Amino acid sequence: MEKKRFAAALTAVTAVTAVVTGGAAVPMATAGIQSTLTASTETVRALAECPELPGLPTARCGHITVPRDRTNPGKGTIDIGFALVPHTDTSQPGLGTIVPNPGGPGTSTIDLAGQSFAESLEPLLDRRDLLLIDTRGVGRSTPLTCAALDGPNRVFASLPKQRQMIGECGTQLGDAVSDYSSIAIADDIDAVRATLGLSRLDLLGISYGTYLMATYAQRYPQHVRTVTMAGAYAINVDTVGEVGAVAFRRAVHLVCERTGECSGNQVISDLAALMKRLRKNPEKLTVTYDGVKHRVTLDEWQMTSVAGQVYANQPDTKAALALANAAAARHGDLTPVRALVRKSLRASAENYSYGPALLSDAQSWAVTCHDYLRDFDYADPIAKRTRQYNAAQAKLNDADFRPFSATVWVSRADYDTGACLRWPADPTAQPPFAPGAPMPDVPVLVLSGDLDANTPIESGDAAAAQFPHATHKVIAGAGHTPASTPEGVNEIIRFIRDAKV
Repeated sequence: MEKKRFAAALTAVTAVTAVVTGGAAVPMATAGIQSTLTASTETVRALAECPELPGLPTARCGHITVPRDRTNPGKGTIDIGFALVPHTDTSQPGLGTIVPNPGGPGTSTIDLAGQSFAESLEPLLDRRDLLLIDTRGVGRSTPLTCAALDGPNRVFASLPKQRQMIGECGTQLGDAVSDYSSIAIADDIDAVRATLGLSRLDLLGISYGTYLMATYAQRYPQHVRTVTMAGAYAINVDTVGEVGAVAFRRAVHLVCERTGECSGNQVISDLAALMKRLRKNPEKLTVTYDGVKHRVTLDEWQMTSVAGQVYANQPDTKAALALANAAAARHGDLTPVRALVRKSLRASAENYSYGPALLSDAQSWAVTCHDYLRDFDYADPIAKRTRQYNAAQAKLNDADFRPFSATVWVSRADYDTGACLRWPADPTAQPPFAPGAPMPDVPVLVLSGDLDANTPIESGDAAAAQFPHATHKVIAGAGHTPASTPEGVNEIIRFIRDAKV
């Protein structure tokens, strides 16, 4: 289950290339696209300049209005916002349209990631348009909120409290609870495609975007030219369990080997002892954020959540070595542990403070609780769901999750497989397609980072296996995701440019 903290990763993407897109207006390309609008069956507002996007001076923005639930038009409509960055070389015909998604779910493509995509993909944008679409429920696409998840307070809550808050959010969404599936989002993407009169798309998914783009490709194979997946995971395959713990251990060893400043075996041993200490003797910790003091429990669950985050984002050698240093306090002063936990929680709170214009926690859980695999049945009452879930966790082997306890690893913050235990009953909740569903035989590139314990190499293997012919490349030194590294961006550019279709 892939979750948040993309602000830092997207900042890294921005730094990948030094060349920024030019500021010249491209009226001919815009006019050509506007001429196709009357062919759409969706309601559309004319494309217009986007002065609020100074980093994308040639962009043209628009909205279409679509049913909130295409199977029940009576539930009303929502707006889907998009921004089109026309190709810069108007002396030659365009070669197509790149449609990226930065992940999440719940992350704005336009305002949070748009400039990063334009800068990183600049070598392709002389002949290709860039189409940025905010997924329903975030940014310019009728942002979704719920009072229970408003602001960063969930970050500082205990595991039971977080599950309660997520469940309350689902209840507050009412009849909208089932309207934010990846299928609905894929259908929105295709509605924008049809509105603009586009034929085939180059899909670029990052993290959750790899899940979304696989959904689109399965539903609309005739409109797919290529699929690029960075930090990928497969639909119908667990990414949170043992495979993540294996990747964590691998990443620890690789960092120690490459820096020469620690021993992987020692760090793993120290972490195991530290977790045992915190399991027996948790302590209270005060974390101040934005002038507010939060009391959190420093226990095995909190420390596992923080440790997992170190290898769930872009590579950060300082953070990795700080984790090793904190682990070394296994029997001594926990000051380094407290400092690491405080820093991690404040960073998470900063991201959740952005609000649904950039990041919607409500939309994220609406997608997650609808689409992802579960060890319980929504048709059952919460008590029975909990028994089903606990029975499934009891079958896990702690040895496979060393240095963590199995049940704690799979319930760590933002990756909790029990997060939706209190979600309202939703008979439509299921993955976007069944295992073995046909996928288009188009060029597919999957990129994984060898320091990624979020969507690790093994998850990339499963993502590639969904397609008849896919190339899977591992980027050394990359974390989550390879799209935030120069090597990864170069692979993406070469693939889209040179794909034989």
